[in-house]
Amino acid sequence: MWPQSNRENSRKNLAVRQRLQCKLDRAVLREIGTPYHVSRPGTLKAPLVLSSPHSGRHYPKTFQAQSLLSLRQLRQSEDCYIDQLLTPLAKFGIPVLSAKFPRIYVDVNRTANEWPAYTISDEQAISDEQALLEGISGQAPTITQRARLGFGVVPTRLGPHTDIYPHNISADLIRRRLKVLYHPYHDVLQELLHTTKNRFGHAVLLDCHSMPGSDLSGAKRADIVLGNRHGHACRPETIAFLQTVFTALGYSVAQNHPYAGGYITAHYGRPNMNIEAVQIEINKDLYLNPLTLERHNGWGNLAENMQTAILQIGEYFTTSGAVAAQ
Repeated sequence: MWPQSNRENSRKNLAVRQRLQCKLDRAVLREIGTPYHVSRPGTLKAPLVLSSPHSGRHYPKTFQAQSLLSLRQLRQSEDCYIDQLLTPLAKFGIPVLSAKFPRIYVDVNRTANEWPAYTISDEQAISDEQALLEGISGQAPTITQRARLGFGVVPTRLGPHTDIYPHNISADLIRRRLKVLYHPYHDVLQELLHTTKNRFGHAVLLDCHSMPGSDLSGAKRADIVLGNRHGHACRPETIAFLQTVFTALGYSVAQNHPYAGGYITAHYGRPNMNIEAVQIEINKDLYLNPLTLERHNGWGNLAENMQTAILQIGEYFTTSGAVAAQ
């Protein structure tokens, strides 16, 4: 009798907490407003589209109130200031899209159906799981290993043992975040790629990120890591040219290790349809103080070099367009 009573109380308490969180979440979404910033040049001058899906740094107080973590902890997964590296390129006729919301709130570099796993241990959990399975336009969310660990489209963990929230989040909360933030971002990205392809006959998406300077063992990573899903998201000559450009600027460059590209690279990179995608990971040590998350004096050099690199890449794909679009 007591165990059953305890389970019922736990279910009721969880339901109350989840309703409160959903109420707070509606306030978060109102404060965020338009979920992205897009810089559209008056005239497209190169077949490139630049995206920064993880540089969003708007952390409303109502979101922080939902979390167990401090603001500094929440920002650890942020690609700090990458959007500010890219936005100036719009004046050269290249569209730039960046998310305003942080990736730890919604990660647009995951599939929309990569939901957190729910443990089915009682009737309420079963109910939640059923709602989960009916969650996205009739398509059942996929309980991947990554999502099970808490790193899905709505992350529930910052690290293997660091929970973001004090309890399981609800299916309603996930649906709302996807509807208001995730899908609008991808709608705009798809439109930018199609517009660019229609203008030039082909399009190249450069999906830009930043990465920790060292791996877990302390070994220093390359300055730039280029990912094309091991050859599936762009032509071999495309990633080879990008590597040449960054190497000529003095950077050490690796391909597909430790980052081969996420959902955006995999989903939009369709070389056979004349849309290519490359993920560009920039070593944070080049420009960022990892403790304060403030830019150091390497920022100016990186910004100048990124502009040089992107313009060279744009010129290459503009002048070689007839070949690339074959």
